[in-house]
Formats: sequence, C-alpha cells, structure tokens
Amino acid sequence: MVDKPLETVFSYVERAYMRLQAGDVLITCLEDGTLEPIQEIVQGLVLAGPQSLEALREVLAETGQRKAQVQDDLHQVISEMQGVLRSYGLEMELQDGDLLPALTPFDLLLAMRQQGILEQETQAACLQVLHNSRDLLGNLGTNLRLLTDIEIYLRDWLWALAYEAIHQKDL
Repeated sequence: MVDKPLETVFSYVERAYMRLQAGDVLITCLEDGTLEPIQEIVQGLVLAGPQSLEALREVLAETGQRKAQVQDDLHQVISEMQGVLRSYGLEMELQDGDLLPALTPFDLLLAMRQQGILEQETQAACLQVLHNSRDLLGNLGTNLRLLTDIEIYLRDWLWALAYEAIHQKDL
C-alpha cells in the first residue's frame, strides 16, 4: 500500500515532464514552421510501443492547449482591432477570422467613406491598424494551421498505438 502514493507521484511527474518536453518541441515546430520536431518525438514513442500511449496523450493534450491559446489570441486581435477602429468612429463587424485577411485597404477606405470618415489622418491610422492586425493574424493563422496538422498527426498515431495495444492483449 505504501508504494501506491509514490506511484501516483511518479506518474504525475512523468506526465508533467512529458508536457514540458512537448511544449518545447511545439515551440520549435512553430518557430520553424514544420512538423519535423514533433514527428521525431512521436517516432520514438511509437517505436517504444503501446506503453507510450499515456505520453502520446500528454503531447496531444499540450497541443490542444496551445491550439486553444492561439484561437483565443486570434479572437483577441480581432476584438482589439474592432475597438481601435470604433475609437476612430468606424463600425465594422469582423466575426470571422477569415474575413480580416480578405479585408483589403481599399475595402477599409470604402467603409470609412461610407461612414463619413474623410480625414486623412484618421484614414491613415485605420489603415495602419488594418496592416498591423493582418500581420498578427497571418502569423496566428499559420500557427493555428500547423497546430491543427500536429493534432491530426498525433491522433492518427494515438489510434494506431491503441489498436496495437488492444491486439497485444488478445495474444
């Protein structure tokens, strides 16, 4: 009975370590714009066999957490852009993250003119806000797509290892 609490502590520490390692690798993937670093870790886990299922689940959980953070950041950038544009007197509904990259400077100028915003300083400031927001959203969008690809990759291997684990128990 004494070993049970110790096993629980070791299990927790192993999961925490795996999440930290996964976080570092995910940062490298995002910085380099590639899945290769995560693929290397997954290859090692797959070669270790079904006993690495829990570690792979931790990597997937960390990826999901990072993806949720990027989605929150996307929504925050859109909200902040709307707030800044509103402070210049421009009302725009930007609900969809895909709408902003499609919004051109011409579209923004047209919207400002339709709403009676004709001062060049205000128009220039709004165009700068659009430019800055589009850059941020472009980077966040790229990160979101990469994290989605990583998540799909991890789920595929998680299913493969689970399948292998089930069939090993049948033997």
